[in-house]
Amino acid sequence: MKTYCYWEYTEPNPLEITEEGILDFYWITWKTLMEKKFGPDHPLITKENCIDDWVVVNWAIEKP
Repeated sequence: MKTYCYWEYTEPNPLEITEEGILDFYWITWKTLMEKKFGPDHPLITKENCIDDWVVVNWAIEKP
């Protein structure tokens, strides 16, 4: 399981989140929006794509 670092403007140090944490926090919202855009059962609606989108939106980097 990968861990990512990202920054919140209110925090002086980077925060860390695992892939599981991203899915716990973001999956339902992201999936709902993607189903609204593409329709249910679209092949782009995957947990991997959800994580990828979260990483891009939050300018996160994988922790070494």
